[in-house]
Amino acid sequence: MNTENIILENGLNTLFIDAPHSNVTTAQIWFKAGSSLENTTNRGIAHFLEHMFFKGTKKYPEMMIAKTVESYGGEINAFTSFDYTCYYINGPATDATTTVDVLMDMVSNPLFKSEDIEPEKGVVFEEYRRSIDNQSQFNFFKIQKNCFPKSYASPILGNEKTIKAFNREQLIEFRTNNYNNQNALLVVAGNLSKRSQIEKIINKYKLPNGNHSTFPKFKLKSKPSIAVHETNVNQSVLTLVIQAPDYKDPKSPIEDLAINCLCFGDISPLYKKLVSQKALASSTSGSTMFFAEGGCHFIRLSFPTENTKDVLEYFHQTIEDVFKNPFSSDDIDRIRNQYIASKVYEKESIESFAFSLGHGFAQSGDIHCEDEFIQAMKKVSKKQVHQKLIEIFKKNVHMTLQVPKGSKNESTKKELEKLNAKLHKSAMSHQNDITSHNATISNYDPKAMVIEIDKGIKLFYRHNDLTPTYSFNAYIKGGQSDESLESSGIYNLIAKNLIYGHKKKKYDELKSELEKKSTYINGFSGRNAYGLTLHGLSEFSEESLEHFLMLLLWPSMPSSFFKIEKELIKRTLHIQQEDPVKKCFSEFNKLVFKNHPYSWDIIGNNKSISSLTRKKVLEKHQENLNQKEIVFSYCGDQDLDFIVGKIKELTHNAIKRSRVRKAKKNTVRPIKVSHQKFFFDREQTHIMIGKPAFKSGSTEDLYLKIFSSFLSGQSSELFLEVRDRQGLCYAVQVLQNSALEASYWGIYIGSGRDKKDKAISAIKDILKKYQQKGLKKSEFNTTIKMIQGQNLLNIQTNEDFAHYYSIPVLHNLGLDYQHESFDKIKNMKVEDFNAFLSKFLIDKWNIVEVGRD
Repeated sequence: MNTENIILENGLNTLFIDAPHSNVTTAQIWFKAGSSLENTTNRGIAHFLEHMFFKGTKKYPEMMIAKTVESYGGEINAFTSFDYTCYYINGPATDATTTVDVLMDMVSNPLFKSEDIEPEKGVVFEEYRRSIDNQSQFNFFKIQKNCFPKSYASPILGNEKTIKAFNREQLIEFRTNNYNNQNALLVVAGNLSKRSQIEKIINKYKLPNGNHSTFPKFKLKSKPSIAVHETNVNQSVLTLVIQAPDYKDPKSPIEDLAINCLCFGDISPLYKKLVSQKALASSTSGSTMFFAEGGCHFIRLSFPTENTKDVLEYFHQTIEDVFKNPFSSDDIDRIRNQYIASKVYEKESIESFAFSLGHGFAQSGDIHCEDEFIQAMKKVSKKQVHQKLIEIFKKNVHMTLQVPKGSKNESTKKELEKLNAKLHKSAMSHQNDITSHNATISNYDPKAMVIEIDKGIKLFYRHNDLTPTYSFNAYIKGGQSDESLESSGIYNLIAKNLIYGHKKKKYDELKSELEKKSTYINGFSGRNAYGLTLHGLSEFSEESLEHFLMLLLWPSMPSSFFKIEKELIKRTLHIQQEDPVKKCFSEFNKLVFKNHPYSWDIIGNNKSISSLTRKKVLEKHQENLNQKEIVFSYCGDQDLDFIVGKIKELTHNAIKRSRVRKAKKNTVRPIKVSHQKFFFDREQTHIMIGKPAFKSGSTEDLYLKIFSSFLSGQSSELFLEVRDRQGLCYAVQVLQNSALEASYWGIYIGSGRDKKDKAISAIKDILKKYQQKGLKKSEFNTTIKMIQGQNLLNIQTNEDFAHYYSIPVLHNLGLDYQHESFDKIKNMKVEDFNAFLSKFLIDKWNIVEVGRD
């Protein structure tokens, strides 16, 4: 089925659902308006309007609305709820145009004739009387009165006083205010071969213009309430009502699952205990009712009145048992799969499928909200369900007991009060089962937080439900800064070999399994950290996360793969000997990072790689796991408790922490003002002009970030002058290499050997210009804006967010380090910036040339 949601010429929000092979067409119009919008003077008017819309228009007077539809075998009806109303017609596809015409005319052009209103009052009043005689409806009225908020505390039908007082002016006013273009969705579904004709028909009609409905928040009364009432029944019915979250709240699918696991079906704990085993109750049930803003959970027990005391006792015992023995995965899958299946079965009928989308609009304004609810439900874990069930019973529980007339119920209310107290006590006694995370939440991004998992082990977590994908990473302190000349390249070697299987799964089998699930794991090594990265689809996250953690904690590092990786590194080192660009940067690193680990090649050297054994590499990795700080990061749509639980489950036995060793800090004494030339028989000469810079995140480092941004890009003076105007190169690049222990700033250019001196001179001239004059205020402000825009573009994917936050967290710079750095940049003054440039850009440069002399 193809769906298209558009606004037609008449301003009506319309959803077309095309099912070409269907024999029927259904037309439904949904209004986000119902009884919760009424006041004390017009209770029941939304429902009364439902009746009056059927009373005729000029085109279809009196009974012609129903008669026309029934004449071709169609059916017409409507229903009114607290927050929405729906009018619908189902008919053969051959009469689709008539179906749409009748529906649009009846809701657009109602006559509301006075002579129709008076007799209809009598009809609706009889419907009201019938509802009072219906013991189930009467019980619900009592529940509403007992604990519902004011706007939801009255029957949808109204009451005798308001029903008998309705007048035409009230109907027109309520209809205009609420049943208007702003609150409507028309759904036309089925065989839409006559769609162009259907659209023309719809556009002939016009609903009133008005305001969007504003619904009151559904919030149960603040104090737990207990009410007992007598009526003509043979059994007692106890109803527990508990506050539920809003439909679109992430907690809703979890709480809904929890209530249904407890109550739904013959094998639910409540049914088994009270009906199957003890035969104390006749039936048990549970459900959740959602409103425009908020909702409530219902638990119902029907039982012979003489069993009241035992029912209450065993009900509490059942709840206590479930707290102690949480639902199994099978219990949860049973409910989850039935719920999902019910939504799939809806698609068998075009009418029910259209209803599901229309109801989504009425429920939350989003026709796809039910699909989103299902997707969220699929990810719910058994731990979440257990914790939410405890949280549900920590809330206020409102109890309404319906008993047969003449029952001796003097002590019943006290028994209910005792039950309420016991339920609350049980929930509180199990509150330690609810995970409490002492999280540090970002001041800039409420979805981003850091949690302490264990000594020296943190989790950065950012919830992102935009796509069903995730990024999971492990960052361990170490990397190049932790190496000696003899161990140079060991961290790169660790990272390369972490992916080759773990103690439970060989590499080939693991690789095949992950690729079938479009999941990818890679190792990485940098200057101050190393680790693993994982990217995948959320539906496979549980198995993939386990493999990731197994690779990190128990890597196999087979000798065969280890030898191959060493050989590949040696080949890379050999190839790099003939790479002039690599030579240029290598020699420049030696100047600015003199004898510091940063000055070496990150992949090592031939001597160190030859001496590194598999045993040494494994020992170093295990030592780091036990002694160095680790940050895990998860960015995706899985629940926080699930991620925390998975990490704790596997790290508990693998990491033995007696202490967390602080990373050593190396000192650097750079060479300054050196001009070095290296011969390479190439057409181009590769040149690096730069100097040592400042600690990452310092004010000076941020000034250089601004200057780097100003000189970067194809519109910058550096590019325009050196490349476009003078033609000295194909590309020229500003490089700011900021790291924790040492940094540099410079400009790289590849220029013809006959132009190299002129290229160096041109770059120096540009730098001298800004050293003397600085930036104009307008240039400075534009650059700041550019940096802010680039920052937004650079953090979009889950991987972007993980890296943006996790590296600063690993190095104890703070969760909001990056945000705070951009704030500092935003608040900088051009005068201070130019003063910095006047000192830093003084002509004392390290220059490296690689090429022909």
